[in-house]
Amino acid sequence: MTTIAAPAPAAVDLTGHPAVEEMARDLLVATPNTLVALEREDGGPTALFMAAARDRFAERTGEHGQRMGDVAHAVLARLRELRPTS
Repeated sequence: MTTIAAPAPAAVDLTGHPAVEEMARDLLVATPNTLVALEREDGGPTALFMAAARDRFAERTGEHGQRMGDVAHAVLARLRELRPTS
């Protein structure tokens, strides 16, 4: 059984940020193969996704002080909230 990594408190604080919301909504149309490339087996973000999410957040907001994984964890958490459960 795979356990999904719990996001850090800072990442949870970011889940309501408009830039995080935008990134999560963009990923709603992602293919399963794309999503697999973004998440590790434990449900946490890959290093590549962490860097890309942080860079896109900085680009959208001008805020450059986020920890490497906080934005990516927040995006994945928000994406899980937005996805319909089957």
